Parts: sequence; structure tokens; C-alpha cells
Amino acid sequence: MSRIVNGDPTLRVRPETRASVEAAIDMLNYTPHPSARALRNARTGLLGFALNDVNDPIYAEMVERAQVEAAQQNFSLILLNTAELAQRGEAFREIVLGRRVDGLLIQSGLGSWEDAVQEIARAVPSVVFGADSLPGTRTMRLDDARAAQIATRHLIDAGHTSIAYVGAPGTSSERRFSAYRAALVDAGLPWLPAIDGGWTADESHEATVRFLGSGAQVTAIVAVTTTAALGAHSGIVAAGRRIPDDVALVSINDAWFARHLNPPLTAVWLPLGDLGALAVHEVIEQITEPRDGETVLTEPAPRLVVRGSTKTLATGRKDDDPGGQASDR
Repeated sequence: MSRIVNGDPTLRVRPETRASVEAAIDMLNYTPHPSARALRNARTGLLGFALNDVNDPIYAEMVERAQVEAAQQNFSLILLNTAELAQRGEAFREIVLGRRVDGLLIQSGLGSWEDAVQEIARAVPSVVFGADSLPGTRTMRLDDARAAQIATRHLIDAGHTSIAYVGAPGTSSERRFSAYRAALVDAGLPWLPAIDGGWTADESHEATVRFLGSGAQVTAIVAVTTTAALGAHSGIVAAGRRIPDDVALVSINDAWFARHLNPPLTAVWLPLGDLGALAVHEVIEQITEPRDGETVLTEPAPRLVVRGSTKTLATGRKDDDPGGQASDR
């Protein structure tokens, strides 16, 4: 019976026997038990999903899509913290050394953990996402440089000539900053050193208040990500500036809360959900057929969603539609 349930293609059985078993399965609403399958296959049926901050709302869609993809392939996800793994804490000992998962999806590129993450990825079948290409490691990332270029170009086209970048530690921010700088250089405009912010709203808020409080006369800001943009948004207001009249704001990446800010946040959408699903598919393949190399997810392409936090300086017109207006520019 179990070979019929599991769809064994080598099994030879009379059609009437197969039909009787399948009818019983339907009547009992039977599904194979994951633990039993794990014992037979010497696998746990679990994948670890290590994020920099599991509470950051911008990851909600990515985690949801990853969970759906995992379930479709008879795996479950457990959420972990990248820094805790990299620091060789309890999760590292239990999850990595104890082989409690069949594979790991590890977020990197957001700080100083790249070397440790690379070691972990060599110990367990893994996909590292967000980082630059790493020798001997399977990596995936979004086309965030293209997103940063679109964000900066939007502000240039709106007439801004003094644009700042609120950044954060890590290679992901460095890629975005390089694209911001290149867009300004291509337009013949000056670029500014990255504002030393962070990946959280609190850090970005404080950095923005310090920067604007120092007398900086920028008219627009590109924020490294939506959570940082949330802090920059409140920081601009706390510094006594108006959005977008005094300082326009664009986020790299988008999130559900962006349209609920006042004014709503202009953002460049990136396919985080697709990245989550693709990373799960890839890590399951890594379990049986390990390979290295880098994938940059260029499709679907980043797209601009114009909302009220930006306006065209020549006319003073702004988009007040909370839902935003998409553009593929």
C-alpha cells in the first residue's frame, strides 16, 4: 500500500488493486506522515530559513511564498536568525551540527557575517541570498542595483540636483549605493557619501535627523530599503522638513505599509516573493545535486511605483493616489 501512496513508478500492481487502495485513501482523507517519510529517506523534511530580522515586515511576502513552495514539495520551513547562526550560538549547534534540517536558506549581504555564512553554507546544503557571488557557494540575489538606478533616475527626472542616499552596512547596500552614484555621474550631477544609517527604521530615523540637522540642503533622498525609508520618512518630518515639498523620498523595494504613510511612499518594487519561492526550489535541488554559482533575478524586472513622497519640481505636481502608479522606467 505504501508504495502506491508514494507513487513508486517501479511498482507493478493489478489495476483493480490500485483502484481499491486509491479509493480507501480518498475515503480516509489520508496523507503520508512527514516523520515516517523522514525515517525512510533519512531526512527531516525541514528547511531552515535564516533572516537578518524575522520581524521585518518587508520579508512577509518572501516568507509566505517560500512556505508555499516548500509545502508543495513536502517540506516545512523553520525561521532562524542569520546573526545567531553566524555567531555559532545554540541554533548553530542544534540546526547545523545536529543536522536538524535538510537544507538552509541564508540571508546575507547585510553586515559582517559573510565569512561565517560561507562556512555554514559548506556544511549544509544551502542557498545564500542577498550576498555577492561567493566561491564554492550557491547564491541568489535581486537586481537591486537596477532598482537603485531607477529610484535615483526618477528623482533626477523630477528636477532634483542634490540627492542623498541613506545606506546601511553590507554588500547589498554597497551595490545600491554604487548604482545611485553611477546614475548621478551619468546625469552630470554630484553625488554625496552614503548617510550612515541602518536596516531598521529607528537607525534610519536617527541618521536622517542627524544629517538634515547638520544643515544639509538636499532636496531628495534614496533609502536603501522600505524599512529604512520608514525611518527616513519620520526623520525628515522630525527635522522640520516637509515631504515632498522640502525633501522628496524614494525607497528601494516596496512593502504593504508604504502606501499607508502620509504622504504615501514612492518605491521601486522588487520581486521578493519570487526570490523566496525560487530559493526554496533551488535549495531542495542542492540536497541531491550540490552546485555553486550565482543567480541574479532580473525577471520580473524592478518597477517604479509613484506615490505622494515625490513630485516634479517644475510643476509642483505630486501623485496623491495611495495605491501608487506603476512605471517600468
